[in-house]
Amino acid sequence: MIQENYSLSEAQIQHFEVFGFLVRRNVFSAEEVARMNEEFDRRFTAVLKETGPEGKRFFHWTNLTEETPFIAGLVNDPRIYLHSEQLIGEDSVFHNSGSNSFPTGTPWHPDRTDLNVCSIRSAMYLQPTTADCGALRVIPGSHKNPLHEDLLRIGLLNPKDQGSPYLEKSGLSGEDIPCYIFESEPGDMITWNEQTWHAAFGGYKDRRTCNFDFFGNPKTPDEIASMRSLAKQGKHYQPWWLENPD
Repeated sequence: MIQENYSLSEAQIQHFEVFGFLVRRNVFSAEEVARMNEEFDRRFTAVLKETGPEGKRFFHWTNLTEETPFIAGLVNDPRIYLHSEQLIGEDSVFHNSGSNSFPTGTPWHPDRTDLNVCSIRSAMYLQPTTADCGALRVIPGSHKNPLHEDLLRIGLLNPKDQGSPYLEKSGLSGEDIPCYIFESEPGDMITWNEQTWHAAFGGYKDRRTCNFDFFGNPKTPDEIASMRSLAKQGKHYQPWWLENPD
């Protein structure tokens, strides 16, 4: 049954604040997911024409294009923006919607290591996932110190695709790291603080995700300085999306 009340409960908000992620089930219908996959296929075909033979590569693109109008419009859907406002503030700012096509699994990493940047990502897998087949894994509480920096210190992060120093020294695999596994059906969504460590194993060719990113409005001098530094990296909204507010 598709969710009707889009507001989060106090318990859900507390879960996100403490553990750094939140799962919501049956957020989108099968018909809506089919429409997302249609737009994904259309955009992916165009991307492949632009980049040549795909091989074993990771593909990412913005959804704020003419080829993906349904997904682009979801930023105005309360199922996407309302929980973001509850989690990081009513003055939070939409940043981007993107799609990914993964060729394999993804090693352990946080999306950001600057804890002065408040940002969240909501993602939906467009195919079913399981622990052995590409499900996202998150380490609860790893969005905060000391755990966040402890994971950096021991070398869990994979530097420039060279392999995790910690996993190599310990003899463990990425699957051995204690975590929550987000086994999902299309229509389910997970939202995480982008400082939260996450990974996926048992991946497969064209493992698909659709993401929606929001920034919290910086308040302190350190937060403002970090956001200004991030802004210099040149992230921009697509002109088509800006010209079509509806």
